[in-house]
Amino acid sequence: MRLAIRVDASSDIGSGHAVRCVTLAKALQQALKADNILLKVDVVITRGADMLNDAFKAAGFSVIYVNDIHCDVSHIKADIWIVDHYQLDAEFETPLVKSGALVVVIDDLANRQHNCHLLIDANLTNNAEHRYNTLVTQNCVQLIGPKYALLREEFYHVQKKMVPRTSNHILICFGGSDPTNTTSMALEALKEVKDLPLTADVVIGAGNTHKQIIIEQVQLLDKVTLHIDSPNMAELMCKASVMIGAGGSMHWERCICDLPGLIITIADNQREATQCLASRYACEYIGHVTSVNREVIAAALRNYFVKNGAETATQKRLNKIVPLDGGAASVSKEIIYLINTKKDERGFTIEEH
Repeated sequence: MRLAIRVDASSDIGSGHAVRCVTLAKALQQALKADNILLKVDVVITRGADMLNDAFKAAGFSVIYVNDIHCDVSHIKADIWIVDHYQLDAEFETPLVKSGALVVVIDDLANRQHNCHLLIDANLTNNAEHRYNTLVTQNCVQLIGPKYALLREEFYHVQKKMVPRTSNHILICFGGSDPTNTTSMALEALKEVKDLPLTADVVIGAGNTHKQIIIEQVQLLDKVTLHIDSPNMAELMCKASVMIGAGGSMHWERCICDLPGLIITIADNQREATQCLASRYACEYIGHVTSVNREVIAAALRNYFVKNGAETATQKRLNKIVPLDGGAASVSKEIIYLINTKKDERGFTIEEH
C-alpha cells in the first residue's frame, strides 16, 4: 500500500506540519504492519521548502519534488493521501478523491473548503465541533480536539521515566524555525531577572536562521543550556517548572507533560486556541509577538516565580487536556477503519508480507 504526503517545511512555514505528518505516517505504518501490510511513503514537497528532507529520508520515506505549491500530482499514485498545507484546499483535493485514494486533511485554520474523507484538527476552541460543518462534505469524518494531536511517540511514554521537576527551571522554545526569533527576546528577558535563581534549557532547530545569534546569547548567560534538534523534548518538558513558548502543537506537547506555560503567539492562527486555553487556566497568555518585548516577558517571569499569582497557580492537571489514549495511534485506527469499509469500492491494492 502506498501513502503520499503533501507538505512543505521551511524557515517561514516552520517544521510543525511536516513533523506531525511524519508522526502519523509512522503510526500508520506500525498499525498496518500488525496486519502484515507494508506501507510505503512518498513525501511530496515544493522545491525550496525542503527543510526536513533529512528527517524524511531517515524515516525511510521517498521524497518527490514539485515546482510550485499548486502543481498537479496526478502522476503520483497512492492509496492514501495526507494533505497538510494552508495554501491547498478542495481544488487540490478533489482530483485525489476522484482517483480513488483515501484523502486525509490536517488543518487548524477552518478558513477554506475541503474535499476529503477524514479531517483532523487538534485545536481546542469554543466552537470546535462546528468549525468545519460548512467546509467539508456531509460524509467527511471529523476528528476534532487535542485528543487527536499528532504528537511524537516520546510524549506518550515519558511519564514512565518519572523525570523529576526542577524548581525554578525554565524551558524556552518557539518551534524549530522560530521565524520571529522570539527565542532571542526571551533570552534578553532572562537578563532582566538575574536576581532570581533561575536555570533554563533553550531548544531550537538546526534550520533556525537566527541560530548563531542565539548561540552567542546563551554563551553570555549562566546556567542556560542550548539544545539544537533535541531528541528528548518530552524529557525537557517534564524537567521544567514552566515554559516560555509559542502556541500551536507545542500547547499539546506541553499539556501532556503537565507543564505550565507563559505563551507568546507567533502566528495569527495560534491566537484562538491560546485564548481558549488561557480562559481555562491552561496557560498564561502574555500576548502576540508584535505586542511583547523583553520587559513584558521579564514581568511575567517575575510574577510566576515571585508572586505566584492565582492564575498561574491553577495551571495544574494539564495532562487531562490531551489523553494518553489519543494521538496518532487513535487517528491510524480511524484511517484503517475507512480503508476496511471502503477498499472494495475503491479498489485498493494491498501488499502483504
